[in-house]
Amino acid sequence: MKHLLTLLSLAATFGLSGCEDVVNLTVPRTAPLLVVDGAVTDQPGPYVVKLTSTAPYFENQATPPVTGAQLVLASSDGQQETLREQHPGVYVSGSTVRGRVGGHYTLTIDAAGEHYRAETELRRPLPIDSIRAEYHRNGEPTYSRDGYYIFYYGQEQVGKGDYVRFKVFRNGVLRNEPADLQVRSDELVDGTYFRRLNLTPNPDRGGAFAKGDRVRVTVEALTADNYYFLNELRIQLNNSGLFAPPPANVRTNVRNLDANSPHRAVGYFAGYTVRTDSLVIQ
Repeated sequence: MKHLLTLLSLAATFGLSGCEDVVNLTVPRTAPLLVVDGAVTDQPGPYVVKLTSTAPYFENQATPPVTGAQLVLASSDGQQETLREQHPGVYVSGSTVRGRVGGHYTLTIDAAGEHYRAETELRRPLPIDSIRAEYHRNGEPTYSRDGYYIFYYGQEQVGKGDYVRFKVFRNGVLRNEPADLQVRSDELVDGTYFRRLNLTPNPDRGGAFAKGDRVRVTVEALTADNYYFLNELRIQLNNSGLFAPPPANVRTNVRNLDANSPHRAVGYFAGYTVRTDSLVIQ
């Protein structure tokens, strides 16, 4: 009987392997898209905008920088300045424009004969009362690794329409796996005092924190559109598995001023206020 089962298993294996076909996908080439990644904040500049161009999907190459573009940053209080290209595709502001809460900001980009525009604003910040580290063991409810976990304490301000992103740095390095992207809305927690909000990013991938770790937490207050952009980005970054929906481009706030142009942009020019706290785990 054992030999019969072995023969049947081998037959099934060979049968399955005999049905394999190599499929070569032909992906049509499209015009490259301008990729924008930049922000203005309420912190002292310089503010940085990175421009790259998309590359063919199956070509294992870095996305090329977009050089020689002209970028102008303007504020609602009448200030404006031209950004300087510090490195290929990396443009930095000077000291003329300074982000402030309630301010509106416009970025115009002239690149390869195309003209683009993005707008954003700076929302009120989410304050940080404190951040704290607590030690927990694997097996305790909601904890999957031995180590220290980071918790946020702070008051969410009354009035719906607040959106934030939490960033957690370990020894100066941002925890930046796709599952570490943490964005939140006050839709269901308006006016709540957050007590022990667990900010430990994805301990199953990066591990919990340890004694001696230097931990820094930043809270970025976002516009609603930036919040939805990051939410869509998070979904796409974690979109995997047999029943995952097909990938799709996420929204952008960068538009070509010529509506009939085939050249489009992706990415985002963000505006956010920043609050920061840090600790060393003892």
